[in-house]
Amino acid sequence: MSNLGFSIFLVLILSGAILVVILILSGITYYALKTRKQGFLVLKTKKVIRHSTIQHIDDNIVTFHPSGPDKYLANLPTVGLFGNSGNLIMAGPSLKEHDLVTRHIVSKNGMLEIGDKVNVDLFVYQSNPKEGLNIDYSEVEFTSELGNLCAWYIPADSTNWIIGIHGHRSSRRESLRYTRTLKNLNLNQLYITYRNDKDINNQAKSYHMFGLTEWKDLEAAVNYVKSNSPLNIFFLGHSMGGAIAFNFLLKSKISDQIAGVILESPVLDLNRIISHQAGTLPFPAKIFLNPVKFLVSKFVGINWSDLDYLSKSHEIRTPILLIHSENDETVPVSTGDHLANNIPGLVDYLRLKGAPHAGAWNYAQDKVEHSVTKFLNKLT
Repeated sequence: MSNLGFSIFLVLILSGAILVVILILSGITYYALKTRKQGFLVLKTKKVIRHSTIQHIDDNIVTFHPSGPDKYLANLPTVGLFGNSGNLIMAGPSLKEHDLVTRHIVSKNGMLEIGDKVNVDLFVYQSNPKEGLNIDYSEVEFTSELGNLCAWYIPADSTNWIIGIHGHRSSRRESLRYTRTLKNLNLNQLYITYRNDKDINNQAKSYHMFGLTEWKDLEAAVNYVKSNSPLNIFFLGHSMGGAIAFNFLLKSKISDQIAGVILESPVLDLNRIISHQAGTLPFPAKIFLNPVKFLVSKFVGINWSDLDYLSKSHEIRTPILLIHSENDETVPVSTGDHLANNIPGLVDYLRLKGAPHAGAWNYAQDKVEHSVTKFLNKLT
C-alpha cells in the first residue's frame, strides 16, 4: 500500500471512530434529557390525551373502546371515566366483547355522549371532596419556606389527624379514594399541596426532587396540624408522596410527632426505578445507564445516593403500613420487599397481585380499607 493509500485508510478509520463517539455521546445526551423531562422537569402544561371512545351510554351502563393504558385500567373493579364535558364512576364486573368493554355506572356528572373521547381515571373522584364525595371541607393555608401553600381540610370531632401527600405530577384528589374510610375512623384529614404543584404559585427550582426538598413543605403542614393540638398525626403518601413522607421521617427534627405512616407504591429508591425502566429499553440504551445518570445528576443537581432512602431505613422508628403490588410497572415491588425485610417489626405489609402503580384501592378496595382501618385503630 502506498503512503497516500495508507494515509487515506487512517483518515477513514479515524473518521469512523469519531462518528461512533459522536453517535454514542448523542445517544447518552438524548436519554439523559428524556430522563430529566419524564422524571424531574416541572411541566408548565400537561397535554391531555384521550385514549378511549364511548360507543353506548345510558343511565345504567357505558360501553367504550379502550386503547393505550386504558386497556388494562378499564377492567379494574372500581375506576372513573372522564371526558371534556362529564365524568362517571364505574364499578362491578366488566363485560368484554371484541374490543369493547361494558361497565355498570355508579354515578354520573355532566354530559357524556356516544363518540366522546374519554380516559379511565384511577383517582375516580373528580374535583374536590364536596363535588366528588359530598363531604364538606374547607380550603386552608399553611406556610412553608417558599410561602403559603394550600390544603383541603376535612374536619372531624377528634384529635387524630392524617395528612395526604399526592404523587408525582399528581394532585390532592389522589387521596380522595381513602376519604370515606378515614372519615369513618373519625380522623381530621388534610390533603396538601407542595412546591411545584400546578395549582400553587410558589415554584421552586423547576424540578421534582422526589422528597429531597419537598419534605420541608410536609414539615410545614405538620406544624400547621400541631397548632391544633393533635393527639396523633398520620401520613398517607402515594408514590413520590411516599418518598416525601419517608424523607421527612429521616430529616425532620419533629419526626417523632408522627404516630404512623401509610405508604402506597412508595418511591424509596429512584436508582432501582431508573434501572428497572432501562431494562425495558433496547440494548444500546441499557449500556448508557451510568453515563445517563451522571448527566442527569449534573442537569438536576442531585446525588443519586441521596435518593436511596431504603439504605437509610434502619433509622426509621415510625410504624408503617406498606401497600404494594407485584404488577407495579413503575416502582418495582422489590423495593417494598426490601423495606419490609429491613425493618420487619415496624412494617405491616399488604402485598398484592394485579394492582397497577398507585391503584391498590381500585384493585382490592376491601383489602386496602380493612388494612388501613386495622393499622390506624391499632395506633389510636
